[in-house]
Amino acid sequence: MQGILKRMSSEAIRYSRMTKREKWDKLYSNLWMTPMIYAVSSILLVSMTLWADLEMNVYEGMPSYLTVDYGLTKTILSTLTAGILSLTTFTFYGVLAALSTFSSQFSPRILKNFMMNKMTQRTLGIFSASFLYVLLCLFFINEDTTQAYSLIPMAAIVTAILTISTFAVFINHIVTWLQVTNLTEQLKLESVDIIESSLVKELKPHKAEDCAAIQMQVPVWDGTSIVAEQSGYLQKVNFEELIQEAVRDDLIIRLDQRIGSFVFRSNSVFTYWDSLSGVSQAGIDESKYMDMFQVGKNQTELQDIEFSINKFVEIAIRALGNHDPKTATNIIYQIGDLLIRISEMEVFSPYLADGDGNLRIILNDLNYDDYLYRGFASIRHYAREDAVITGELLHVLSAIARATGGKEHPYIWSFTEYTANGFNRDLLFDLDVKQFHEVIREVAKITGNEKACEELLDHFKIRVD
Repeated sequence: MQGILKRMSSEAIRYSRMTKREKWDKLYSNLWMTPMIYAVSSILLVSMTLWADLEMNVYEGMPSYLTVDYGLTKTILSTLTAGILSLTTFTFYGVLAALSTFSSQFSPRILKNFMMNKMTQRTLGIFSASFLYVLLCLFFINEDTTQAYSLIPMAAIVTAILTISTFAVFINHIVTWLQVTNLTEQLKLESVDIIESSLVKELKPHKAEDCAAIQMQVPVWDGTSIVAEQSGYLQKVNFEELIQEAVRDDLIIRLDQRIGSFVFRSNSVFTYWDSLSGVSQAGIDESKYMDMFQVGKNQTELQDIEFSINKFVEIAIRALGNHDPKTATNIIYQIGDLLIRISEMEVFSPYLADGDGNLRIILNDLNYDDYLYRGFASIRHYAREDAVITGELLHVLSAIARATGGKEHPYIWSFTEYTANGFNRDLLFDLDVKQFHEVIREVAKITGNEKACEELLDHFKIRVD
């Protein structure tokens, strides 16, 4: 019993520390939360209409055409109960069919996005509440209690109309979601929201832009490592509280795991030093720091941008396997747009400092070349014999180079060489050669690698005079 109470207390404390986005993700990642809220509202509506018709006799002040006797009321409610139950069954079948389609055709990772969509949750909530309303009204009405009814049948009819309208809207919602352009646009908007919340709001205010100056504070001695008590994915780190506690205890903390990576039991999660001496410090409450690291059995998108990018990659790979170049091309465009936004928003510095400019946290984070690799490497591999898709990938690299600053240009050119080197040259024909030639020259001109471009084209014998 004490263990259960302790666990509940720990969960309550963790929930209180969550941001608004995390609380939303925690509550609405399941399909039962919204229907439960609608069900409670339905019970309240049942109580109000029963009280008005049975206790207050509201029907006496209503026009005759709005009052219904017991027999007709019972017929209306029993008919609507069966009808709404049938629509609810079809709706749940539609949800299952949509989830099956998303899982097989796109990626199992996007099922949660569909489940957490407000339209999906509200539809299930309306159907559950409507069925519960007519069922409870049918249970409580009695021909001996009153001579007629007014609000109960009126509310039941309005509920039925709302249910039918919702059913039509939900069918359109599923069809819209199944369209690749709409699906990828929704995923991109959610990814941008993650970038803004995790990179801009949480980390950017503490990022040390002058890495050379703050690097002098990096400890050179071995520190004290804290190991994971259980295996799982590192889902989240409470950076704001971690910095505050590091300031109180005068520590420098280095993250040994990257958010989204799988942490094995007894592997180091983080290492800490005394900020003044640069050596291990004893007497620190290590448990309070471990509470700021959330390890779970699944990857989440709360702070893991790489996981969001992987969703796009999986859809593109499946599209290539299904010979659907249009979908693959659309995904490449969306990933390119995300990479441009990451370049605009992110400060690629591994150091987080406090308000006085003192080093507090050393991140195990991704650089821009890592994002490029994770976004396009798998697609490049599966498209290495498809000149059209590879050409589109090179065009997107050109667009990224044009939109980003010079600091990312070396990475973009390096990935351009990587893409060209990985293509099967034996499958290039004259028109393919011309397209490759033009786009590689364009990337080289933007990134200032004209000489390396000539060497690359000469090596692959795709030079066009």
